[in-house]
Amino acid sequence: MNEFKRVQAAGTDINNELLKIWVARYLPNLEAISKHARPHVEQRLRRTISDESRNITATKLDQHLASDCVLAATDTQQLLVTAGIKADTWEIQSLSVQIHSIYEALINRYRESFVFSPIIEYLHLIDIEGSRLAAAARVIPKFENLLLIIAPMLRELEAIYFSSLNQHLVGFMTTQLHLTQQRIISHLSSEELIWLTPYLKLLNELICMPWKHICSATSVSHNVETIALVKRMMPKVSSIATLTYQKALQTFPNHTSYQGRIQSQSVQHSSLRDLSMFQAYIWLSVLEDSSSVIEKKLLPICLQVFPLTGVRWELVTFAIGTIIDIIQEQLSPTEQELFKAHAEYIKALFFNAQPKMRQVHLLKEQLKRNKTFSNVSYTWRPVEQ
Repeated sequence: MNEFKRVQAAGTDINNELLKIWVARYLPNLEAISKHARPHVEQRLRRTISDESRNITATKLDQHLASDCVLAATDTQQLLVTAGIKADTWEIQSLSVQIHSIYEALINRYRESFVFSPIIEYLHLIDIEGSRLAAAARVIPKFENLLLIIAPMLRELEAIYFSSLNQHLVGFMTTQLHLTQQRIISHLSSEELIWLTPYLKLLNELICMPWKHICSATSVSHNVETIALVKRMMPKVSSIATLTYQKALQTFPNHTSYQGRIQSQSVQHSSLRDLSMFQAYIWLSVLEDSSSVIEKKLLPICLQVFPLTGVRWELVTFAIGTIIDIIQEQLSPTEQELFKAHAEYIKALFFNAQPKMRQVHLLKEQLKRNKTFSNVSYTWRPVEQ
């Protein structure tokens, strides 16, 4: 049975609803286009994704991909040196080869099987919340086919990191992937970017988002109020991440990590991804009525990765606290009662944590035991009980 049908076969409408909510994250973002310009822009967007145009775009990206991967590998190696980590050239090259294969497959799927083809005639409606969910339902089968190809390749990439003799490398698991992606983006027109950004975003989030676990938790949870709360708040993940990032900009305007200044496009991109990941883990802990997933998975990763990449722990705790505060502002009194205990404990976990440059192999062993990144193995289906 295929990946998405397993979610449907789980037998609960909430799984289908959450699945649509999550897939809606990857629909093209047309909100910035004014109503006056919309008809003209939509015509250009449709031309961009004709079979001929997609082939031209894919061919262009293919022509640059080898050099993009080589340059991203060089950038990664320099970043590791800056962080005081000895970089193995052969290992970085091995990662580059696998990353090249992943992006090559992604580009080929864009050329041969466009995931948004079922909704091309509904572009004028997809900014409306209810219509976005309907559009998401239409593209789920296309996403399924894409995931069946990409997820195994991400597992192979993960295996290279975990087999590394350089045990600090796990702290940079997404860095080379991200740097390659930034070079790919530089070749795209604004119209091409609208259609390809969802593909790239999906690739990033398959590595770090615990979506499989969220689906599993909703399958076994009997707390209707909690499930309703998560269902209502999940569509707000992106907007809450954006607002938290803006508040961080105001509070830490001079913060600089090894990736660059907090205002830079690359830092903004990775920050929004991480802030969305934080929320996914928070809602997973609420569904499970346990903070175990925070203590055993999210917090250990944060304690290791952020110090390695030059991110101040003060900024991490600010982000967690701000996310929780923004969420609480949007809850009804009844919902606040459901969320309050979890919020206070999660805040305390991060505020009391002391990041240490401990031996990284301990983290690696814990990640393996907890299968923190195993969502790339199962994509979005819940675990069968």
